[in-house]
Amino acid sequence: MFTTSLERLEQIEIERSTTVSDPQFREWMKTLNVSRSYKDLEPKIRGAELTRQYDYSNKINIHF
Repeated sequence: MFTTSLERLEQIEIERSTTVSDPQFREWMKTLNVSRSYKDLEPKIRGAELTRQYDYSNKINIHF
């Protein structure tokens, strides 16, 4: 199974942001009519990381 570290995912996101902000890349997208839809995955990545860090074994069971 292939896993990617959070640090690498952050590096990829920085590279993606740099590419998207490049005027030549924007012109290329416009020329080829490439879709501009992009979904920011950072909240999902951060949420998954926080979930992995949470210790469910110490959860208090309170009944109201």
